Amino acid sequence: MKIIIFIIKIPYYFIRNLYRFFHREMSGIEFEEHVYKLLKKNGFKDVTLTKKSHDYGIDILAKKKKKTYAFQCKYYSKPVGVAAIQQVYAGCEYYGYDIPVVITNQTYTRQAIALAQSNDVVLWDGDDLKSLKRKAKFYSFFQHKEVERKHPYEHIIHLLEEEGYASNDLLIEHFGYTKEKAYYILDDLQFYDLISCEDHLGIRDLYFNDFEEAMGKLKN
Repeated sequence: MKIIIFIIKIPYYFIRNLYRFFHREMSGIEFEEHVYKLLKKNGFKDVTLTKKSHDYGIDILAKKKKKTYAFQCKYYSKPVGVAAIQQVYAGCEYYGYDIPVVITNQTYTRQAIALAQSNDVVLWDGDDLKSLKRKAKFYSFFQHKEVERKHPYEHIIHLLEEEGYASNDLLIEHFGYTKEKAYYILDDLQFYDLISCEDHLGIRDLYFNDFEEAMGKLKN
């Protein structure tokens, strides 16, 4: 009977553990690393995690638009109090940075908000954190598209640079192009003054020294 009950409960245990895995709480260090990645994806530069000992209340240092930022990260289950405001203000002063910021997944107490306002400490709460996540996804999408937007002749230029010459047969052999397509591409590269006319053997000389020079001519 116990075995039957155990078998019946297997799906329950599986779902429960799966839920716990995806909804487990972050540790403080994991939250700092999470914020570190979000800041980088949101255009912050020179983003640095401070050493865990003697960090003077600052977890992350970063720069953006000629301003320097000192962040303290608080992953809490309750509103953040005044201690975090005092720590980030003092830490920012120690590092000589411009803007002290506390960032949390939670909210702030009224006392913390009042102290922050009187000391020019920036407070980012759970809603701001969600906004950072949305912006990170948005920026990542366009950065990914930018990376993918390569010139259609890049792989051909790499091949020509490696072989040291150009010819119809070379493109046909390596890329499986038709004779007409190979000729069209080489004629186009000749137009950009990257290769010569073909000789009696169908060979064309290269008019560029390296990949960067060739791509520079193609993009001009």
